[in-house]
Amino acid sequence: MEVFLSCKCFLNWTLLCVIAAHQVSTAAIEPKDTYQSLTDSQGFYNKDDHVFVLNAANFKSNIYGSKSSWLVEFYNSWCGFCRRFAPTWKELAQDILAWKDIVVVAAIDCADDDNNPICREYEVMHYPMLKFFSVNARLGSFGIEIDKGKDMEKLRQNVIDQLEKEQQEGRGLTWPNITPYRGMETSQLWKSVRQSVQYSFLIFETADSFLGTEVILDMHRVNKIHIRSVTSDNEPLCILHKIIKFPTLLVLSRNNTSKIINVRTPTREGFRHAIKEYMLSQGISIELQKTPERSMESPGLQTLDVHKKLDEVDIKHPIKVYGDVLFQLDLETVLRYSLNHEITLTKLIEGEKMQALKSYVNVLAKYFPLRRSGVVFLDVIRDILVEKESLLGKEFIQIIRSTEEEMFPVYSGPQEWIACKGSTNNYRGYPCGLWIMFHMLSVNSAIQNKGNAQHDPTEVLRAMHGYIKNFFGCADCSEHFQEMAARNKIFDVKTANESILWLWKSHNEVNNRLAGDETEDPYHKKIQYPSQEYCSSCRHANGSWNENEVLSYLNKKYSYSGINYYGSDGKSDELPKEKIEIRQERLAQEKYVPQRKLGWDFTIFDISICVVLYVVSAAILVLVCIKFAVKRTYRKKVYVYNHLGKV
Repeated sequence: MEVFLSCKCFLNWTLLCVIAAHQVSTAAIEPKDTYQSLTDSQGFYNKDDHVFVLNAANFKSNIYGSKSSWLVEFYNSWCGFCRRFAPTWKELAQDILAWKDIVVVAAIDCADDDNNPICREYEVMHYPMLKFFSVNARLGSFGIEIDKGKDMEKLRQNVIDQLEKEQQEGRGLTWPNITPYRGMETSQLWKSVRQSVQYSFLIFETADSFLGTEVILDMHRVNKIHIRSVTSDNEPLCILHKIIKFPTLLVLSRNNTSKIINVRTPTREGFRHAIKEYMLSQGISIELQKTPERSMESPGLQTLDVHKKLDEVDIKHPIKVYGDVLFQLDLETVLRYSLNHEITLTKLIEGEKMQALKSYVNVLAKYFPLRRSGVVFLDVIRDILVEKESLLGKEFIQIIRSTEEEMFPVYSGPQEWIACKGSTNNYRGYPCGLWIMFHMLSVNSAIQNKGNAQHDPTEVLRAMHGYIKNFFGCADCSEHFQEMAARNKIFDVKTANESILWLWKSHNEVNNRLAGDETEDPYHKKIQYPSQEYCSSCRHANGSWNENEVLSYLNKKYSYSGINYYGSDGKSDELPKEKIEIRQERLAQEKYVPQRKLGWDFTIFDISICVVLYVVSAAILVLVCIKFAVKRTYRKKVYVYNHLGKV
């Protein structure tokens, strides 16, 4: 009895410890991220671009408490619009290089998983997103979003607006004064000017002009001169100096003389040159920082010799060998990136975003082809989301990681693009993967619901629309898709086959718009799909589409039976049959559902915990019993005097 009670107490204590440890590990401890970045390049920028490259390790240490303000681009290296915007960002960095002690132009690549927590914390909901951080920004400041504008000039003006606002609000006190001079006479002007400065330049301009501020910032490190701007609404000063046209350059000297300087070209460069020439005429030489030549090349083409790259393409590439097929690795790679990276960038998922997430995961759980453990993985995620009204992005990634660890192995191969691999890391990849995944989901939704009159034919399209609207990082791409979806009436499709064809037509429409664009991979041209090479019957003699043949081709390519398992460890001719765990039909789900929920609403996690606890408890009980049994054999011998006492 003594042994039994001891074992029982010890066992109860052990069970409590194990349960507590499980709760702590799943609720408080965030597992180490094993999901690696899809882009092993350095992103779009380097030191030659005069763009400061930020990352998770150096972001806060540079931004907060800085003597300069920071202008940061949050971008994604797979985003086509980001790639198109990159030359503008480089141009801005080079154009305002002389301002670098006032504002630092920087960038951080949110496609890098190491930077994921930073991008989520700063609520980066679209790419590219520009944020301005003030001088001496405090920890907890998330920056002010700056509009990109239509070109570099407009972007520079937006930056100037923010700098002027900063100075008006009492920040940037060490900067040159970029607010317009409001005095009605110039005598007050010299009070704030160093005694060593003999000449002060006034740039008279209209109220909506940025010229004066640009010249002031361009030349603010020239300590031999002083420059201020004056707007045309300062009528007393304009009348005093007979200023009748704008812009006009006026020079003042300490002996109260003034002179209007002729500026041949009334531009930023023209005013700088006129100031330099005037100072030279007074025997004073000033050096202006040369603006580097502007690079207008797109990322991925700066160091890439396209023709050489094409010549070096391996003729044994899987696409060359297998043709136009769907690869399992492409599907799994896009799923991984979507769940582990893109969705988790959203700081708070609620309302429309939560509904979009539930719809998206629901179609994944229904139709995405994975091995049995992967099917369970998606089912569990779906079941968890059903009970949620809101969710933090960091909580979602914790759910994904812990569930994937529990169901390991979920995926059949490495995280690698096959058909969606671009000629460089900045091409194709994830956007390509999203297209093929939704094509696959639409086809297999139609196949599995054939004859089901209750099936909603827009199920997959609604999930796609919700995902792209609420989670897809490329803002420009998302807006284009939503506009196209509304114009082409995405939710008016009546049958599952119409859903398949709607997505096919839309994909071709996007390809047509982007054909020849700078974001196009030179090795993977945007074509009207499918090509004549792979489906000669898909076009009529007059070149128009034969939609019946197109539908047949799409069904063949994107159905489960059409998946190619190159690079995967499942569904391979080289693997024994017992190792093939890739789901070919939805039957895998039906088989699993009755097993997943047992009495008392037990889930797979509850069952697994019980099994682990049962094994651990049994082992501890056996060890404790053995310990007591061994201890009894060494019990000292009982003598009579122990009871009667010594004589």
